[in-house]
Amino acid sequence: MRFPPAEVRAQWPKPNYVDPITRGSGLLIVELTLVPIALICVVLRLWIRIGWLHKSWWDDWLMFAAMIFSCLTTALVIMATQLYGWNIHVWDATIALLQNGRKASMAGQTLFVLASSFVKMSILVSYFRIAPEKSLFRKLVWGTFAIVFMAFITFFVALWLQCIPISSYWTLLAAQGDCIPEGPPLIVQSTLNVVTDFMIYALPIPTLFGLSLPMVQRIGLVVLFSVGGIIVVAGSFRAYWVHYVLYKTYDATWYGYEIWLWTAIETNVGVICGCIPALKPLLFPARARNQGSRYANGSGHSRRKEKVTPVIEQVEMDTRKLTDNDSRPTTSTTHVHVSHGLRPMSGSTDKSRLDMDIEQQKQYMY
Repeated sequence: MRFPPAEVRAQWPKPNYVDPITRGSGLLIVELTLVPIALICVVLRLWIRIGWLHKSWWDDWLMFAAMIFSCLTTALVIMATQLYGWNIHVWDATIALLQNGRKASMAGQTLFVLASSFVKMSILVSYFRIAPEKSLFRKLVWGTFAIVFMAFITFFVALWLQCIPISSYWTLLAAQGDCIPEGPPLIVQSTLNVVTDFMIYALPIPTLFGLSLPMVQRIGLVVLFSVGGIIVVAGSFRAYWVHYVLYKTYDATWYGYEIWLWTAIETNVGVICGCIPALKPLLFPARARNQGSRYANGSGHSRRKEKVTPVIEQVEMDTRKLTDNDSRPTTSTTHVHVSHGLRPMSGSTDKSRLDMDIEQQKQYMY
């Protein structure tokens, strides 16, 4: 928070510590609407993945952690705007209130970094479910994951080491040499946050729209990524207000209200969007239960291996070689007889078993 010069303070109106003008209850309404929706989405996601499909994985538990941090972020946003002066003009706030508001700001930035990073990592890990091995898409997912993870560590450490001692962050009259400038790290963090949001929601579009999907599912994809675009918009608004509060105004508490608003919107909408693909089985409950029975005795993300005879195993190995080699067409005299419970490896289809699994996972998740 920049300390205003004397000429700026001289233009401020007389402080009103008793009944100051406030921003109203708009933020409270928005956040108390989004949080229950996000909670319901996460609960339904875990219920589907654990109770129906029996194949929960790291993406589900990362999203569960993100939901915890998102709820804490929202709770702190409400406290900051209702109790710690982030909804009044700075001249109507006492020194003690401003210092408590700075403590809330430190906690809020910490929770935001945790919540937004876990949401991003959960979504990226979920892409591994549909990314073929050694594909360009998988490599791009790994690269984006590395950027998100390194940014998370970097900004988390920078946040807590920007002032030594850390108490200088909320002590308004602390020595100037105790803290590095607050603006540059926050601008870089908010900008990179928008860039990674866009990257995450743009990554799977070519892959998913390349599928042969019914029109209804294609429309669903458009809706899904349109909702995902809300996160990019929310992050952009947050980045704008971060810049405005840091460099354009001394009335940090009044305009900082916008930062708090878009912070909670971004985290909660991120959780909702990250859970939407996992909720698709609710539209096809019979199919979900049927597929889930195949995993009833499995654990984690790994599928239970089906029992086959050595002869069928050898046939599958031979046909896999044929399907993997584009230069050697499969002869019409090759006949493969498999049991009713196994999907064919070749013959009626040119896809390997792994390719079919990935194709089905794409269509079922999205």
